[in-house]
Amino acid sequence: MASPTPAPDSRPQRILVVDDEEDIRESLKALFETCLEEIEVVTAGSGQEGLDVLDRESVDLIITDFKMPGMNGLEFLAKAVNKGPSVPRILVTAFPDLEIAIRAINDANVENFFTKPFEAEKVLQVVSTLLQEQRAQELRNRSFARSMDMIRRRLDSS
Repeated sequence: MASPTPAPDSRPQRILVVDDEEDIRESLKALFETCLEEIEVVTAGSGQEGLDVLDRESVDLIITDFKMPGMNGLEFLAKAVNKGPSVPRILVTAFPDLEIAIRAINDANVENFFTKPFEAEKVLQVVSTLLQEQRAQELRNRSFARSMDMIRRRLDSS
């Protein structure tokens, strides 16, 4: 018999922060892990490193800088959609631009933007809300799966 799946609130939620600047990665990691409960932050220094993280583990939220060498944030997020279509994505940029915003929404399904320098309180509020929504969706999905399992068992036993 398979062991029961842990309750969704038994594991910390995981945020992936992708930025080529180590001080920003570490600042965001410290901010989230200090101010939000049950949070684990994984960091990557490039888009490719971020994709490698997504190959190894699941995350509940992705935050990335736009301007990075090699693969910019939009390119990374467009590829990340394939690895986690329902994972909310946030783009951070020092250069707000309407064309970037349109591409982010259309190509990478970005839900939120922050411009540098950003206000810690606003970032925390948006991240907290997105993670709460992710947790609620996970609970709904598990409840639905349990209901379907019960229906299958009833049909099999009749």
